[in-house]
Amino acid sequence: MKIFDYDTDMAADSLEKNSLGEIADAKELSHGIVRRTANLRSKELADRIGRSRGIYVTFDCPPSVFDKEKSVAALTEYIAATLVGMAGVQGRSARVLAVGLGNDEIAADRLGDRTVKMLRVSPASQAERKRRKVRLSAVSVGVEGVTGIRTAEVIEGVCSRIEPSCVLAVDSLATASPDRLGTSFQLTTAGITPSGGISAGRTPVSRETLGVPVIGIGVPLVLSMRTALSEFAGEYTAAIGCKGNEFQLRRIMDEKKLGALVVAPKDVKSRVELAATVIAGAINLAFGE
Repeated sequence: MKIFDYDTDMAADSLEKNSLGEIADAKELSHGIVRRTANLRSKELADRIGRSRGIYVTFDCPPSVFDKEKSVAALTEYIAATLVGMAGVQGRSARVLAVGLGNDEIAADRLGDRTVKMLRVSPASQAERKRRKVRLSAVSVGVEGVTGIRTAEVIEGVCSRIEPSCVLAVDSLATASPDRLGTSFQLTTAGITPSGGISAGRTPVSRETLGVPVIGIGVPLVLSMRTALSEFAGEYTAAIGCKGNEFQLRRIMDEKKLGALVVAPKDVKSRVELAATVIAGAINLAFGE
């Protein structure tokens, strides 16, 4: 969603940019991981920060978390526990559908596809299934620009056939904070809008569109050029003690069409693999065979 000079999918970003960071309940976990939980019940508050109503849980991790198996395992367990609580599904008849969103031909946008390929899905044959309480299915749906079909419509078609109790939608996100690139994980009951942080008009994948609970799971892997330059200009003018002309800055960025450009870390491939491994591990731990 676009708000003034920054583009983001992250509720934590939106709260911080609006000086409302204290609304999120922050708790430091092991290995320096910080969990921020924000329950946006009020439509007025949700509209103010440009987000949909729902519960948003963000795990902000220092880069060192991904250096050791022990800390990665802890992060995976934290995310799995959050998924179980958000999904609320139980009973052998329950079915969870994991959906990988994004374009697997673009490095920064293949998080959903890579995650789905690592899942331990339940066998189609009931006789081959383990005695688990929940059945896990998974599918990658691609992007509208490649398939010519709206992402929400593809998922809706799958849901109409298998009737899941809950949908887990995994996608790459945009952030307004360079520090969160590849190191933060957002889970939300509000669902997810494909390319929502940098594009307008996309149909959200949510309970309202699918008719079943949807948990959006994502990691910020891109930063818009507009956001990066706005942040840099603000910090630079503050550092040298002068006041910048925001109107002129916006005009120049619009003329240069910078709003259409996005940047990703140069090591984005490895960050995607790490993030997909953590998310897939959490889903497997929570619901997999």
